[in-house]
Amino acid sequence: GPYASWNKETGYAVWDHPTAEYTGIFERLNVHIKGIIHVGMWDFVEYGCYTKLVGNNVIGIEANPQVYKDMAKPVADKWGFKCFNEFLSDKDKEIRDFYFAGEGSSLYQGQPQWNKHTSIKVQTKTLATVIEENDIDMNQYDFLNIDAEGAELEILKGFEDHLKYINMIFIETSLNDRNNTGAPHEVIVDWLRRRGFKIREMSDSYQYEGWGDSIFLRNNRELKPFNR
Repeated sequence: GPYASWNKETGYAVWDHPTAEYTGIFERLNVHIKGIIHVGMWDFVEYGCYTKLVGNNVIGIEANPQVYKDMAKPVADKWGFKCFNEFLSDKDKEIRDFYFAGEGSSLYQGQPQWNKHTSIKVQTKTLATVIEENDIDMNQYDFLNIDAEGAELEILKGFEDHLKYINMIFIETSLNDRNNTGAPHEVIVDWLRRRGFKIREMSDSYQYEGWGDSIFLRNNRELKPFNR
């Protein structure tokens, strides 16, 4: 869905609702951001929102090697974003299976009917290590977006020491643990709550699919109001 704060005045719409008028999440929640870390780039369609919000102050991470090469990195390179091909988890140098699927490659096989049988052996890395290895100044990044097909909580745990820089988290969760990870929606909500974040919105898809996107805001410090 639409991330940014554009409506008919600035001409923003999405392909499946080309005449719709939106108020984006940042204006709706009245939060201004300065930089974005996006885990799970896929084709990185969000670039159109991100460039208008923060210019090229974006870091993208994609695990699937072929997707990274053919779709994610070309977009990142074109718009001047930093991007990395890494298998993020809560531990460094752990050897795991990475399973392939049309639109859901991940460290988890998920439901049996998904038929995720093809996999490769990979070495994991924490998001904190990626930040440190590349000498990234976390003072420039305060919005975290994670769509990792079940590895979301592991990625958060591997980034815990850097969460103090983040003010907004946009993350995919599922009510019934659809990826079979042991980390359904309520577990992630509680983990973030104990680290200073409060859930502010959930997408409509939770009502009819049982999974979707949730937005968390930091609730233990004053956030900068949105600047159109």
